[in-house]
Amino acid sequence: MPRTSIKGQVLADLMAEFAESPLEEVGGKQNMDGKLVGMVFLQEPLSWRVYVDGAANQRGSGVGLVVVSLKWIIIEKSLKLSFLATNNEAEYEALLVGMTMVQKMGGKTVEVFSDLRLVVEQVKGESEARDLRMQEYLSQVRHLQSGFESFTLQGIPRSRNTHADSLATLATSSVQSLPRVILVEDLCKPAKIRRERAQIHQVRV
Repeated sequence: MPRTSIKGQVLADLMAEFAESPLEEVGGKQNMDGKLVGMVFLQEPLSWRVYVDGAANQRGSGVGLVVVSLKWIIIEKSLKLSFLATNNEAEYEALLVGMTMVQKMGGKTVEVFSDLRLVVEQVKGESEARDLRMQEYLSQVRHLQSGFESFTLQGIPRSRNTHADSLATLATSSVQSLPRVILVEDLCKPAKIRRERAQIHQVRV
């Protein structure tokens, strides 16, 4: 069965999302039924997009990010946390890393997507951050937020954030902090099993 790369899955989801929104129409013509027909194309995003997720389990904590630039360049990051962190704290760490990455690459407008409701509500001011640690994280987000011309954080279902979630889980599975190179490619056909004929020689005793 073909394997689809994370990058391909992200791009497919984004393309589907834009397909649900109005598309720009170019070169409209009238057909025999009087309907307007023409060529449509997907507009380039007006802002950077960042999908974030944090994971905390018995093996440790990690964050995963999928950053989509204005030119549809997709950057994936898997980061293992070398300190104890809860799910909420890991999610905040992912958010801060994502915001910092976009700023360092010159992004001025950004849309961030997270599937952790508590963090989304705290950043949007819909819920109060009572825990001291959460207040510190929220203060850092506010500081970075001031560096953008436009910043939005939206909550999405976990089913729409599987790419960042898989990267966060990958970080927690890393026991040793060693350099890693992960090759992701599409396997279009099943591997062929090489069958060799066994030669039988007659042996006289």
